[in-house]
Amino acid sequence: MSDDFHDELDAELAAHLARAAGKPPYDEVDWDALARRIHAGALGGRVVVARRRWWEHAALWTRAAIPLAVAAGIAAVALISLDRSATESVEPGGTLIEAVTGVASDQDVAVSMVGQPTTASFAAEVLAQ
Repeated sequence: MSDDFHDELDAELAAHLARAAGKPPYDEVDWDALARRIHAGALGGRVVVARRRWWEHAALWTRAAIPLAVAAGIAAVALISLDRSATESVEPGGTLIEAVTGVASDQDVAVSMVGQPTTASFAAEVLAQ
């Protein structure tokens, strides 16, 4: 069989189809719906799950995230109050929280980082001024 024979059959077949069914309504077809039907038919009985948006995924974590956040907040408050009570009872000095918030003086922060001042450190401070 040659290609000419196939071309003649294709033309003859197209003519018979056009007479039997008419011209195909290309502009009237909902191609998206057709694609969905073909896709659903190809999948059979399997269910297609749409992708979740980021807020839907985040909403699934709220059941675990909210109690963890509350527990972390309670632990932070307990540690801060414990830290403040420990520094008040032992010796006055700047803690990290006081240094960050600006409550502690520069000297208190330096003492907490380096240690208690000595005679040499006093001499160096006087000479530096």
